[in-house]
Parts: sequence; C-alpha cells; structure tokens
Amino acid sequence: MSEYLYAPIIKEGAIFIADAHENTNRNGFLKFLRAIDSGDIKEPPQIFLLGDMFDFLTGEGEYTREFYSEHLSLINKISQKVEIVYFEGNHDFRLSNLFNKTREIWDGHEMLRYKSVRVYDIYDQPANFKTINEERVQIAHGDIFLPFIDKYALRFLRLRWFLKFMNALDKFLNFKISKAILARLTKKNLDYKIPNFKELMSKHLQGYEAGIVIEGHYHQGEQFNIYDKFYINLPCFACEQSYFVVEYAQQKLNLLKMSLKGH
Repeated sequence: MSEYLYAPIIKEGAIFIADAHENTNRNGFLKFLRAIDSGDIKEPPQIFLLGDMFDFLTGEGEYTREFYSEHLSLINKISQKVEIVYFEGNHDFRLSNLFNKTREIWDGHEMLRYKSVRVYDIYDQPANFKTINEERVQIAHGDIFLPFIDKYALRFLRLRWFLKFMNALDKFLNFKISKAILARLTKKNLDYKIPNFKELMSKHLQGYEAGIVIEGHYHQGEQFNIYDKFYINLPCFACEQSYFVVEYAQQKLNLLKMSLKGH
C-alpha cells in the first residue's frame, strides 16, 4: 500500500490515447498533436500515451528519429505546458533520450522544475496512479506478465548495446533495415477482435494489484469488471481515431470517448 501514498493523481480532463501505430499510411497521431498544439483540442492537464504510438521507434535509431521528427518536436513542445506520461510499448522503446526531462514554471516566488515527459519503460510497468478519490490505478501498455521465453526475448530486443549495434549496421546499409521494417508494418492488420477476450484476460489481470487497470496493446476497446478489478482496454487509435478524456462523476473515474475526426 505504501507505494500508493505518493502515487500521481489522474487529473480531471486528462487525455488517454493508445496504439496510434504511426507510419507512412497513418498520420492520425500527428493530427492529434497538431490539434493540441493549436488549441483545436482543449489543452488537458495531462496526456497519457499508452504505447505503440509509432510503428517502429527507438531512441538509438537514427532513421526513425528523423522519420518521426515532427511528432517528437511537438511532444516536447506540448510538454512545456502539459504533463505527458509515456508508457513504452513493443513498437516504441528506449525513448527517454528523445524527450524533455524537465520544465520550469515561475510561481511568483521561485522557479519550480517539473518532469515534462515521464517515460515508463517495460521494467517500470505497471505504474501506480490514483484517482482524486484515492482509488488505486495501475497503467501499462499491456505486453507484461508474459511467458518466460516471450518476456526475455522482447527484453533482449530493448537492450541498448543491441540497438546501438543494429543502428550502426542499419546506417552502413543506408537504413535499409529500418525502411524495410516500416514498410512491412504498413501492411499489418490492426483492426481485429479477440474471441473470449474477458476470459483470456482473467489470468493476465492476476498480475495487477489495483482496483482499476488501464491498458492498450490488445486493440479491443472493452471495459468490464472481473473479480475485484475494473479493467479498461483502450481501442486502437490507428483504427478508430478515438481518444479518451477523464471525467469524475461522483468522484468515480470515467473515460469519455472523443473522436479526432471532428477536428
């Protein structure tokens, strides 16, 4: 319980968004960031990015950093006014070196320093948060609590030395590796339904301790009670162009579905 005493609060008006899978054939996340920056979408106090916002991005990859340069620039710009929380996924990882670490706010007496983009890597997930009513919330991209082989295979691909080696090889080959990965991912089917999803998640959710669990990754867009937990799986933004705004009704956390298509 002690880890929740100082857990950050999910604020009224916060935005949740997951699985944009941005690529040459998808630019909805870029439109979303531009709409936040321009004020077409009301500036929220927090933005929670639940991973796989990009089809392929690592902090060690020179080609992908340039490929997504406008996205990264906008995230850093927006983070000077808005608290951004980024949960790394299985398509975007080792990102902390890409983002602003702090922002400064003058409160009339002194300069206060805040983290501007807080990145949670796979080792820090699930992360603990709480509602305004002190309800415990855990948030993750969703690719956790995996079988042993899958777990360590995915973590090997996130090792810094391996990614630096692959970047050097990619650069030597005129970035043919990164270009091939991005091209292949444009053909990936992101719009699907998982049969018996609730039943399949019953074992997965045993790894969580909080009463409210929020994830992306599975692209299902479902909410349900299971055992003593309320589970929220965000839909795939790449498919639905939907994001969610936090509203507290009678101090209970609700996520109101909003559409980017209206902007």
